[in-house]
Amino acid sequence: MGTRSRALMIGLGVFFVGVAALARFYAYPALAVAPADQIAHTVSAGKDATIFSIAELKEKTGVELEARRTVRGDVVAAERISKALNRKVVVFDTAVVTDDSKNYQFPDKATETDELPLSFVQERVVLDAHTGEAVRWNPSGDDNSGEYITTTLEVADRLKPDPNSPLFKGHEGLVLKFPFGTEKKTYQFWDTTLRKAFPIRYKQEAEIEGLEVYVFEQEVPKQEVPLAKPLLVPGNLVDEPGRDSVEVQRTYKNTRTLWVEPVTGAIIKGREQQLATIAYNGEDKLTATQVSIEYDDATVRKNVKGAVENDVAEGGYQSKAFQLNLIGFWVPLVSLVIGLLLLALVVLFQVRARSGLVGGPDGGARD
Repeated sequence: MGTRSRALMIGLGVFFVGVAALARFYAYPALAVAPADQIAHTVSAGKDATIFSIAELKEKTGVELEARRTVRGDVVAAERISKALNRKVVVFDTAVVTDDSKNYQFPDKATETDELPLSFVQERVVLDAHTGEAVRWNPSGDDNSGEYITTTLEVADRLKPDPNSPLFKGHEGLVLKFPFGTEKKTYQFWDTTLRKAFPIRYKQEAEIEGLEVYVFEQEVPKQEVPLAKPLLVPGNLVDEPGRDSVEVQRTYKNTRTLWVEPVTGAIIKGREQQLATIAYNGEDKLTATQVSIEYDDATVRKNVKGAVENDVAEGGYQSKAFQLNLIGFWVPLVSLVIGLLLLALVVLFQVRARSGLVGGPDGGARD
């Protein structure tokens, strides 16, 4: 091999090894971050539910529930908090509205309490952009960029983190997504109702719409729900007919199953089997909510294949996982193999050339 050819092969070998290193240690980390400007909508449906009607003061069966979640990123807050914490974070405002009417809309007037939804939760969460883990951020003063949780539309009702509060100590664990490169292990996942994280365990692999996913399951044990003020009901509802009202407790348990695309950590499908009761003196008296509710088919399909809602592209995690896997695994692997082969060939040709010189007519053994 000539000097020029050898130099060319060395250069190409070094180039491909460099491409492998750049793809794995620069391009992949730069791409494996949750987008700060993300907007997402999910719809969950729960058929044949049992609920307690406040208006009618009785249990209702055969109810069809619909839960709509909206997630919207706050880019400005994410940049400011990332700079303050010296780490890459994203900030999401989320709202979940659950009702027994489809496409529920809030009433125009706050006084129309009879028109309020069966359930409403609004949260602001700060997440590590790579792992999806909750990050505590509770600034002082007039800075309203911090995390909160509320069940009303009133800004004054927003609960900010308080380590000593039984209502909201702050978000913890995974909240909206799993880490990039999700592993087959147990994580901590946030439960909004009880406002704390519980273990969620890897169960098995599965396939949805041709996409390979990991299935995780979380058992939230039955316990009382912390309340900001006492919950009162007419005495006759809890076998106390002689009393106008009595204080009761609300209990809750849930089995949560999540189907997660492991490369991106995106939740493709979710299902919850909830049971909430109204208890009196430690004994369940009424069913507040009993439902098995899960992402509808359109939401799952959007998460896999992608769709455009209100001129914004959402979901499409099948293609995103392919691209990320290409950059994070296949490009580095193939480039490294090609680079090392080229360098190995240079060494092989050099060794053979030297062997030819040593064993030739003038350098070989003589009798």
